[in-house]
Amino acid sequence: MVFSLIAKLIQIVGKFFKKEEKILKTSVEDIPMLIEKDFLLKKEELEEFGAKKISEVKYLHSRSNEILKDLSQKELESKTNERFNKAALTSKKQLENQLKKLLEKIDPSVAGKNLEQMRHYSGESYSLLVEEINFFRKNIVYTSVYLKDEMKDLGEALQEMLNIFNEMNQTFQKSKELFEFEKVKETVGLIIKKKKEIIASEKKLNELIEEINLKNKKITEQESKVSEKRSGKEMGAVAELEAQMNLLMNEKQDLKTEISALLINVDRPMQRFKQLVDSKRWRVSEEEREMLDEFLINPILALKKDPKAEVFKRVLVQISKAIEEGAVELKDKEKEKRLSALQEIINFDFFGKVFWKMNEIQKKQNDLNKELEKSAAKESLSKEETKLKEMRVELSELNERAENLKRSKSFLVKDIEKEIVLVKEFASTCLKKTIIFEEEAY
Repeated sequence: MVFSLIAKLIQIVGKFFKKEEKILKTSVEDIPMLIEKDFLLKKEELEEFGAKKISEVKYLHSRSNEILKDLSQKELESKTNERFNKAALTSKKQLENQLKKLLEKIDPSVAGKNLEQMRHYSGESYSLLVEEINFFRKNIVYTSVYLKDEMKDLGEALQEMLNIFNEMNQTFQKSKELFEFEKVKETVGLIIKKKKEIIASEKKLNELIEEINLKNKKITEQESKVSEKRSGKEMGAVAELEAQMNLLMNEKQDLKTEISALLINVDRPMQRFKQLVDSKRWRVSEEEREMLDEFLINPILALKKDPKAEVFKRVLVQISKAIEEGAVELKDKEKEKRLSALQEIINFDFFGKVFWKMNEIQKKQNDLNKELEKSAAKESLSKEETKLKEMRVELSELNERAENLKRSKSFLVKDIEKEIVLVKEFASTCLKKTIIFEEEAY
């Protein structure tokens, strides 16, 4: 019992003296407020320091311009070494121009009022002074020989400015966390903005998903409507008419194939005869020349102009004559074969076997087309199919917009995750606590 009482006392004392866990649960939005109170006084002091130093630079900058103005108005006193006098004069003119440009570059009127602008100005100005004065050191030496006092005053003013810039740079460097904090605040601002964009994106996406679901439902209804119309009695009659139309088209194609098979055996001599006619080595009438060209291109269309193929047959007779006379050169065995094929075509009844049949087929096709055009069922089906096609295009566009929103949200989430890591690391360092954000996952 004594040991039990001692154990309880140890437990109570342990709780009393237990080291406080350094963990802070907060939101990323609250980080600037939690950290800023530690930086406000330091920021005010640094701003006051910066403003004071810029004021000193303004005075020295103005003083340097005045010295430079006086320097430019003074003549160099000649010395015994004429060559040295000439070199010094050139150096003085170059130095005046170089210093004028340098002072323009480090003009404190562009220094700005916020700390980041002051830091940038002091850093840039320090570098410019060091680099450019070293660059025209030779001109300073030559000019100083003749205008020692003036150059001494100018040198002191520039050195004082350099010292001030150096002091500012060192002070700003010691307070680098303050400058990082300004960037962290900007980052938090970006996170807040991106979170709002994500919320807006999610709202749009939900609206789009509802619209997509509704569109899918309407498409299903429209597909049923189209299916019913296709299977209806009226469309059965249309299908029968279309089947008859297909049969006629097949018949027409068979006729075209028959003519092609008939002419294929004389295609080579026809092509060679055309070359004779085009080169004017064989003369035919203009009507015959045109008919030859048309039969070579499209025999069926040519027969519409020459239904009985009378003109074309006159051309075939001319081709036979050209073969027999050797104007169209062929080997003996081929010559006999081609002449036989030409005679077969000359004897062929183009009017009865082709032209008349083609006209009959065309007439039937025209009649069927008129019946199809009269069909309200086909027109109605066509409208419903067009409507279905349009609805599918609209659905595709909606899906694409939804995918774009998802991608956009994904990019924003990744950006926020990276930015949160940076903010957390900075806050942990400043507050010396482990930071846990309540809203790190989306």
